Amino acid sequence: MKRVSPLCSAVAVMVAVSLPAGAQTPPVPIPARDFGPVWTGFYVGAAFGAGGTFNRLDVGGPGLNTNVHGSGQSGVLGSIYGGVDYQITQRGIVGLMAEASYAGFNGSVSASVPGAFAQVNQNTGFGWAVLLRAGFLADPSTLLYFTGGYAGQIINTSGTAAVPGVTASFSTNNTMKGWTFGPGFETMLTNNLSAKLEYRYSQFGRQTIGSTGISMEPSTHAIRAGLSYRFGGLGMVSSDQSFAGSSQPFNWTGVYLGGAIGGGMGFAQTNTFAGTASTSFNSGSQGLLGGFFAGGDWQFSPQALVGVMADYTFQGIAGGINLNVPGGSAYATAEQNRQWSVMGRLGWLPVPSTLLYAAGGYSQLNVHASAGTSFGGVAPFAQRDTTFSGFTVGPGIEMAVTGGWTTRLEYRFSQFEQKEVMSGVNYQPLNHTIRAGISYKLGIGGKTMTAEAVD
Repeated sequence: MKRVSPLCSAVAVMVAVSLPAGAQTPPVPIPARDFGPVWTGFYVGAAFGAGGTFNRLDVGGPGLNTNVHGSGQSGVLGSIYGGVDYQITQRGIVGLMAEASYAGFNGSVSASVPGAFAQVNQNTGFGWAVLLRAGFLADPSTLLYFTGGYAGQIINTSGTAAVPGVTASFSTNNTMKGWTFGPGFETMLTNNLSAKLEYRYSQFGRQTIGSTGISMEPSTHAIRAGLSYRFGGLGMVSSDQSFAGSSQPFNWTGVYLGGAIGGGMGFAQTNTFAGTASTSFNSGSQGLLGGFFAGGDWQFSPQALVGVMADYTFQGIAGGINLNVPGGSAYATAEQNRQWSVMGRLGWLPVPSTLLYAAGGYSQLNVHASAGTSFGGVAPFAQRDTTFSGFTVGPGIEMAVTGGWTTRLEYRFSQFEQKEVMSGVNYQPLNHTIRAGISYKLGIGGKTMTAEAVD
């Protein structure tokens, strides 16, 4: 009997449950809230998020050259910010923002043999950014924007090595400077409060770690969910301006199909054991992704919905190490290349056309690993695919564009089980990803809900 995959089964169940006989439901008749042009003016805010650092390390010396394009740290971050926006047209906004943040991205490498031990720790700390942003108002309360500018980050590296009778240690801070950019969605909750979800990629210049002779070139991926308070002022656009079609309601009940593109970082805690010797290190990888998704929602009140969704993603999140010594070389790579998930989601509608939601559920990841050496004319090669099970969670913001079309920005954190991928090697992956998607929603038969009925 042919085996049906859990992902296919989940999609089939969603479609079966969500498509009773009947024509498309009329849109939920909830009047759109008209906040007016409240975007012009000063604001302050705070954000919380997560992410990680991908580090390119180069070690050189007499007869030795090592390139590690896969050292990584991950963790959470918090930030405070302030800025000013100006609504230059009915739909266009430009602005300036300054931000101070603290990121707790931590990682380590350690090794031990009888009588000797060594460990290197690396973590991020205080960071800052000065940013420009330009945005487009899809409706009076929802802003789609792109931001970019100058960024700085302090990275601390410390290490300890011990052999019989001797112990040495070091600690150094590097102030990294570079640039940052990324997209975001922001929506008004009240006349003064707004919520945003923003992704940023930052690339920093190369520096040497203290007097170690090791150079690093880090980049970071981070997602922030923020809450801002707006003071207004600066001569607002006249409040009698309105958006064509901005008061049109949107029916969120139905099934949908869509596609997404994005990027992210992968990390893995890797432990190796060989007799009385052992190593432990945090590997990192980064890359782009693309995939498709399907789901079904039920809007059970004018401002709330529940749903289920499933997706399949092709990823190129890869990292590796190269070692060159007299007489030969060696390399190893690991790529998170495929992932699928089945999730539930719960959403809140601050306005009829904008959905803030949280999603979470089961996920499965495939990791393709390969390794090879070349010494004395012999070049063995090995590769292996391993499947890991785990969970995925994250927030998102979705907005109705026109007809049944919606667009979304979504962050995901995925954590997977630990497995022995080969004799003496244990591997536990996780990843942080950001996805920008577009979907088409099909209405379904059912009772039309009105705001008056709920009251």
